[in-house]
Amino acid sequence: MSVTSTLRILSSLLMSVALLMLGHGVFSTFLALRASMEGFGNDVVGWIASAYYIGLIAGTFKCGALVNRIGHIRAFAAFSAISAASMLAFALFVHPAAWIALRIILGFNLAGLYMVTESWLNARATSETRGKVLSIYMTITYLALTGGQFLINTADVASSALFIVSAVMLVLSLVPVALTRSSHPEPVESSYMSLRALFAVSPVAAVGCIAGGVILGSMFGMGPIYAKELGMDTRGISFFMGIAVVAGLFTQVPVGHLSDRFDRRSVIVAITIGSALMALALVFQHKLNFVPTYLWIALYGGLTATLYPLCVAYANDYLEPGQVVAASSSLVFAFGIGAAAGPTAAAIAMRYYGPGGLFLLSFAICLIYTAFIIYRMRIRHWAPVVEKDPYVPMPEVIATPLASEIDPRAEVDFRYDFTDEGEPRDAAT
Repeated sequence: MSVTSTLRILSSLLMSVALLMLGHGVFSTFLALRASMEGFGNDVVGWIASAYYIGLIAGTFKCGALVNRIGHIRAFAAFSAISAASMLAFALFVHPAAWIALRIILGFNLAGLYMVTESWLNARATSETRGKVLSIYMTITYLALTGGQFLINTADVASSALFIVSAVMLVLSLVPVALTRSSHPEPVESSYMSLRALFAVSPVAAVGCIAGGVILGSMFGMGPIYAKELGMDTRGISFFMGIAVVAGLFTQVPVGHLSDRFDRRSVIVAITIGSALMALALVFQHKLNFVPTYLWIALYGGLTATLYPLCVAYANDYLEPGQVVAASSSLVFAFGIGAAAGPTAAAIAMRYYGPGGLFLLSFAICLIYTAFIIYRMRIRHWAPVVEKDPYVPMPEVIATPLASEIDPRAEVDFRYDFTDEGEPRDAAT
């Protein structure tokens, strides 16, 4: 199937994904700035950001039953409506406790939205197009999240307009799904590998997902505050965050190519050392001029965005194809643990070391993880090239375990390319 045909079949879903990510992108950056403007301290901003990831992880493992009970379209409508209402409620209840609770609710429902879209994408993919579908999904995710960063320039942060803009995006994401003529995907199935089992398979991947979660969670949660405390205006902050996000799109292919040819752990070490150096440059950025800031954050964002997919690829090198989906649940959970801890830890670091504390935390995490990998390299030999699964780019945000079913490295049975009625999947759309 050609790229054009794939895009045509997935156009409605991809439009919903784009609107969903636009709304999420603008809201996450705007909320951090608005919380600071409301007089909330950095510690509170960190708690609010961490609350989102707590809700996201809870939703990832709890929303499947609801989707199966009421169906994908109705579930998407419910999750979208509650998410939009939650965004609007932030403007009505300006209190740290209320915002933390609302952020958990929002994270939970966004996880449901991701689950529905990823399940639907999997239902529209065939064995031949799974890699293509995942690549398109990842590209749309990155570009929409980047675009969301620049939407904060469309209104005054002090007004309620951006609450409304974010909510509108979430509501509009429902329209393409509601109007689709496609049949419902199959029920969401749960498959899980314990963290202990994952650690036994690959300690480097398990620890790396936690480390990657801390790094990216702290960046998304406290990055806008760092830029604000450096003296950037709203436009500068949007560029700072947008560059950090989109840079990850352009590093996936070259880093993946290197990891397929060499010991992935060596590539991960190079990535973590490079990230540590970029983080150190950002720690001392307040003593420099603003011109190099965008360069440092582009390199930092590009390098750190590959850490999670590298760890997934490394874990898959030691997994059977039938274990990929189950292991994905644990990898997502490990990443979520780190992402939930990241913003709170970064806020504490910023309390003692100023804005540079955000990247001082990342610097320390990168060094500790590098030391752990070097230790593991002395114990375990690397997987030869002939035994390795190919690197597959993954979205920078936490995908649900259902995204792994689209992963071409996962095992599918002989019925995958057909509907329950025996028709080819692509014909059923």
